[in-house]
Amino acid sequence: MAEQKKATSEHVYRQLREQILHLEISPGTAISEIETAAKYQVSRTPVRDAFKALEAEGLLEIRPHIGTFVSLIDLRTVSDTLFARCTLEKAVYRDLANILDKSQEYRVHLLLQKQAELISSDLSAEELSRAFILSDNAFHYALYELAGKQNIMHFYTTINAQYERFRTFINLSGRDELKKLYEEHAAIWNHILNKNYDALEDCITHHLYDGFNASMKVISNYPEYFLAETQN
Repeated sequence: MAEQKKATSEHVYRQLREQILHLEISPGTAISEIETAAKYQVSRTPVRDAFKALEAEGLLEIRPHIGTFVSLIDLRTVSDTLFARCTLEKAVYRDLANILDKSQEYRVHLLLQKQAELISSDLSAEELSRAFILSDNAFHYALYELAGKQNIMHFYTTINAQYERFRTFINLSGRDELKKLYEEHAAIWNHILNKNYDALEDCITHHLYDGFNASMKVISNYPEYFLAETQN
């Protein structure tokens, strides 16, 4: 019975987490235990457990006697996450360039090919964005894994929730930005293959920061999604 309860709670948690990360449930949205339990046809106990797990990740805000809300996106946390990721990524990819062998190249080639096919597909802007972000995650995870640093990527995902939502937000705008990300992935991989370390580090910096630095205009159109700087 305990295992069944855990499995049910885990299912609700994963489903809600994906919807929140991919903005299918918008920041600031009120979310009800009763309605969620009815949706997943479970009791309120596993829903409550799932809500607590999502609150611990910073994705839900539980206000006693008021309600539960999807948290707003905290740009300070996004900035800190970008700094950590940029620092780690430069070190991990440099290590990968030093140990990479030809037998490992095919996996990354397939991932890049999939991204190119997504860009050329007839998916809607939102469908394309969400599909591409999953492929983007798979690309970066593959590079960490090939470098033998998958535990670092696992750690990174524990602090990644705010940034993941932010990435979805800024990439819902269209195909051109996603094409740019794909081209940057291809460039990063080429620099790794050629052990071109200076160009690799520069490419990583632009890949991670350009979208953030250019996002202010888009953010100004949806101020209700973001935590005000004066809030704690």
